[in-house]
Amino acid sequence: MSSSAQNPSIPVLKNILFATDFSPSSEAAIPVVRALAARFAFTVHFVHVVTPEARTAVPMDSLPELDVEQTDAEDEMQLLLAGDRWRGIPHTSTVERGQVWKVIMSLVEVRNIDLIVLGTHGHRGLKKLVLGSTAEQVIRMAPCPVLTVGPHAKNENEVPAADAPVLFATDFSSGAHYALRYAAFWARANRSRLVLLHAVPPLMDIPPGDVDPMPLKAAMSVEVIAGAQAYARRQLAEMIAAENLQELEPETIVENWPAAEVILATAREKKAGLIVMGAHRAWSQSLAGHLPWATASAILCEAPCPVITVRD
Repeated sequence: MSSSAQNPSIPVLKNILFATDFSPSSEAAIPVVRALAARFAFTVHFVHVVTPEARTAVPMDSLPELDVEQTDAEDEMQLLLAGDRWRGIPHTSTVERGQVWKVIMSLVEVRNIDLIVLGTHGHRGLKKLVLGSTAEQVIRMAPCPVLTVGPHAKNENEVPAADAPVLFATDFSSGAHYALRYAAFWARANRSRLVLLHAVPPLMDIPPGDVDPMPLKAAMSVEVIAGAQAYARRQLAEMIAAENLQELEPETIVENWPAAEVILATAREKKAGLIVMGAHRAWSQSLAGHLPWATASAILCEAPCPVITVRD
């Protein structure tokens, strides 16, 4: 991957992989892909994977019909690339039968991909596509950042939109600094504001006992939450100093509320053009440096702008 070939602190973006299933959700991501390619002189590598389906008792004389899906997909790819939409943008296209995850990862290596772009379908479609393993595997395992464009993304003509801030959400996990470098890269490239956000999760209820727990619970809540928020602010300040981000004059936000709600509410309030989060490896049960996958998928579904996940 070229982004780590020279200086790992400075992302290098040359090749983008756009995985499409020719659905309206994938179509909605096209303006983002075009804007990225135009801004960063990307080469765009289009891929569609024809997934194998289990078939039983298929007569031997009907086997040639199995190529219909492949042929239809190739026709769809030609339509996608036809006209002036991609004129002046270097690109390649691949239509291949196989498992989506394996085909995408193979192309990431062969094409030296720096960024993967996926369109998401919303709650119902996202569960089918993401939780079914495809996009979830890509986000958790890809050796490069993954940009998702959800159904509620408003800034679809540019990433991020002009003057729209970049929102970086973190839980201070091991890959947080690496993800922050990408957030800073986008902020600098667009000359936009950078907002760093940490959500302190609400305290769990105190188990019932022989005494009234409410006064103790209230006192502990105030003390523990205040301590956690102060610690988070120090951590954010240390990250800004460590990455030399002072010239961006970043804003820091620490809230005591469930992570997904805080991230989405902040993105809407700030009119963010992009959300950047860290992503854990496949063995982890959480994504986004913050979150269990159910929470992260809610962000991907409901985000008012594109979301980039960066694996640790």
